[in-house]
Order: sequence, then structure tokens, then C-alpha cells
Amino acid sequence: MPKTQKQRNLEKLTCIPAGSLVDVEITTPTDSKRVKTEFIGLMNDQYIIINYPSAKRLAKGSDFIKDGVMVVIRAVLEAGGGQVIAFRQQINALASHPHRLIFLDFPQQVQLFSLRSEARIPTLFPANLVIAEQKLAGLIKDISLTGVQFDINSKEDLSAFKGQSCQITLSKREFNGTICSVRKRAGGFMLGVQLDTSEDEMKAFMKEHLIDLSVLDS
Repeated sequence: MPKTQKQRNLEKLTCIPAGSLVDVEITTPTDSKRVKTEFIGLMNDQYIIINYPSAKRLAKGSDFIKDGVMVVIRAVLEAGGGQVIAFRQQINALASHPHRLIFLDFPQQVQLFSLRSEARIPTLFPANLVIAEQKLAGLIKDISLTGVQFDINSKEDLSAFKGQSCQITLSKREFNGTICSVRKRAGGFMLGVQLDTSEDEMKAFMKEHLIDLSVLDS
């Protein structure tokens, strides 16, 4: 009997050892903040539990850790040759006694990938898109070695952008690209952007800004 999506997700999540460090990405009004914390475990296949980040790690980001906030969790598997598990989910609840913990809803999709692959890596990365003399603010919902998915809230029809050249600013770095797809969603659009950047440059950018491989050395 074929495994369900939930069973496949559970198999991937059980590869994360209890007590290992994970990378938590939180979207703030002006940027995305990443902090490290410990993975505690799973509860009844319904919740994922992580430690509340220490004050030293969290700095001024505590105001953004609250119920309903969307986060991206990434974990590097020491036994997997540097493979990365990643998923996107909302914070369900915060516990304060006897220890501060964060409860996440069980994710609908869990990705296992390597930086050598063409897999799309989920993120919540604020970005600006410049096209046709317009500057649009949005979020990068996923990134690969060849392009990104740019999510934007807009009431205007952006379908005419398909095929046009554009420029994306990520973490103060500019990338040139071409809009290769425009997909309407409720309240906005998802733009598929093919970047005019070498794979080596993208690997370096992803390691520096998206995948915190230093967790292996902590």
C-alpha cells in the first residue's frame, strides 16, 4: 500500500535528532530574521516542538515569535552527507512552563534536498522586483540554482510581465532575470523568475543567506 504524504513527511522529520540545532527563519516587517535553536521532537504526529531561542540568539526578534506567525525550519542532517530538511509552517502555540517551547503545526509538505540538486528551497525572503519602471515589494517563496518564485499582493493584472526582463534585489544584492511564468492566486500573483546567474554564484548566495550550514560546527 502506497505511503500517504503524512507518512512520508513523518519519515523525513524523524531523521532530525532530538537536541540537534535547527535554523528558524521568521519574516519581520522589514526583513527576514534567522535564529538557531534546538529541535525537541514530535508529538502524536500533530505537532513539532522546538526550543524557544535564547535571548542571546534571538536579540530583538522576540516580538515576532507569536501564535500564527509563519516560519521556515531547516535542519542539516549530519548523517545525510549535508542534506537539508526544510518545511514551512505556522506557530501554533508558545509554552512558558516548565520550559519555554514553540509548538508548530504538522507541515503538509517536508522537503529533503541537497545544494547540488535542482530542488526548490522554501524561504520567506523579502525582496524587491524592478520591472517596466515599477518597483514591487514581495516575498521569495522558494529559490533554486536557476531561479525564484516571487510572491506579490496585487489587485492589478500582472500577466503582461511574462517574458519581460527584470531585476530582483535580495539582501542588498541585485540579480538580473526574466519573468518566465505568471500565476494568479487569491489577492495577488506568483511570478516565476529565471535568473541570469551562474549556479556557482547561486550556491554561494544560498549557503550565505538561506542555508545555515554552520549548525554542523556549533
